[in-house]
Amino acid sequence: MTDNIQKLSIRLLKVGVEPADALREGVDLDDWPKIEGAKIALNTMGGNPPKWSSFLGLSEDEKKKVWNNTAFGLVFLQTSGRWFAVSFGMGHVKLDPSKFEQDFGLRVVLNSVDEGQLKSADVRTPDENTLSRRSQTSRGSDQTAFAIDVERDIIRGLAGTPKDMDFATRVAGSDALSMDRRLKVADLPKACDDALSVYAKNDYKNHFGWVDQIKHVREADLLEKLDDAAAAKLEAVIGGADPDGLHLAFPIIYDPEKGACIRYKGFRSKLVFPDLDLSGYLGALQEQGVTSFTADDLRKHAVHEVDDEGKDCGKSWKIGECLVLEAEVDGLTYVLSGGRWYQVAQDYAQELVKFFDELPREELPDALPDENEEKYNRRLKNDVPELLCLDRKLIKPTGWTTSIEACDFLDKNARVIHVKDKTSSSRLSHLFNQGTVSGRVLIGDAAARDLLRGRIDEVQADTGQTGFADVIPSANESFQPRDYTIVYAVIGTGDDAKLPFFSLVTLRQAVRELIVMGYKAAFAWIKKPAAAGTKPAKKLAEDQDDGEVIETDGEAA
Repeated sequence: MTDNIQKLSIRLLKVGVEPADALREGVDLDDWPKIEGAKIALNTMGGNPPKWSSFLGLSEDEKKKVWNNTAFGLVFLQTSGRWFAVSFGMGHVKLDPSKFEQDFGLRVVLNSVDEGQLKSADVRTPDENTLSRRSQTSRGSDQTAFAIDVERDIIRGLAGTPKDMDFATRVAGSDALSMDRRLKVADLPKACDDALSVYAKNDYKNHFGWVDQIKHVREADLLEKLDDAAAAKLEAVIGGADPDGLHLAFPIIYDPEKGACIRYKGFRSKLVFPDLDLSGYLGALQEQGVTSFTADDLRKHAVHEVDDEGKDCGKSWKIGECLVLEAEVDGLTYVLSGGRWYQVAQDYAQELVKFFDELPREELPDALPDENEEKYNRRLKNDVPELLCLDRKLIKPTGWTTSIEACDFLDKNARVIHVKDKTSSSRLSHLFNQGTVSGRVLIGDAAARDLLRGRIDEVQADTGQTGFADVIPSANESFQPRDYTIVYAVIGTGDDAKLPFFSLVTLRQAVRELIVMGYKAAFAWIKKPAAAGTKPAKKLAEDQDDGEVIETDGEAA
């Protein structure tokens, strides 16, 4: 009899974990004689009408017609000294994710897939506004088709066609391995054994070696150290320290159409927030008088999807799964994202530091303790005549539907200066992108240069400054980018310039692009004294209005 193609979803249990320990409560295992030593769980879940049936006002008889019941199956089997879980239907929801090897499926795919036959990629870019995306192609393609940024993206899932069609006809993986394979039920142990062999290989280094630049941390002792470092950093922020690279982000590809609100649980908070945000979490902690934080709180505190009344209506995650931060432990750089710690390769981190140290520096006036970007720019507009302030003086490039800010300041030495507050709600990556976008427009859009000259004339008429329009050639004049220096200026506390890891990555990419265009690039550190007694969380608590975070002075508290 010809074997049928079967879709399999396979997970690898951690060493020492038994099948019964890998299940959520309420699931019973039985011996399964079809495979020696195997265990099986079968049942249905649900047994309720959907929520929309009440919204429609359905009668009891009508509700019975749309009754929800979902079947699930789980098979646990052992081969080569390791336990595997093979799930069917909704079986995966009955498993405890912490009991399984992370990235098992992804590593199998990386080692087995035909590098020119990728079909889908799940990518996560840690940042203040962490980006998670799924890209799919209509036919097999190489990794360039998915616009993967090998310097900062973390691959969370990959799918494609394997090189060995006897192993599988299709593979996809993250923590679980999804594969299509021709087999009978008696072949399940062989399929799991083959997957384990592929998992142990290092073939991925030939075409996907860059994934090791940001490497998943698995060692228990190191993870304990890192969790302690994360807790210490969060405790310092609760006490009023600069959040400096610490953010919250959903650990999954989130469906924004669900429209759920957020509650932070585990410390008796009842506040409801419109979205996941660090300022909201700090406000909830402050409202409950929480002043300390330990590594246990990373697991005890949780983010819940709730309705407008604060009742659970969706998923929940541990706060540690939603934190995005950087930490340095024993001289190495680590990043926490999606509940997982990643080690940044030391030579890669050193490359970035070397680049930053060698980037030309420019000088700009210091900021005052209470100044954000808006206040700083406003003061310099009035007090520093050598700089023309073009903050919020927008121009619309030819053919664009949106307007851009060409720069924050312009001087007569052809410095095009972009300013951003390091602690603002806007990402530093926006700052670096602003510089490259502006640079491209100045080169390629002559009409936009005339618009900018018009904005310059408006400001000069307002301030009495003169001579700045000549810095930007008109539409019928030649523009030479080599004559200009794009300056990225960051307002930050402390005497020494310091940027988060992923901001350094983005800055280097932006500078490289500017140099290719012909510009010179430089960096300016605008020193800002720390304001005594600053406590962002306390300010949030004072600004609560029905659980919603209020923004003040153009900056999120």
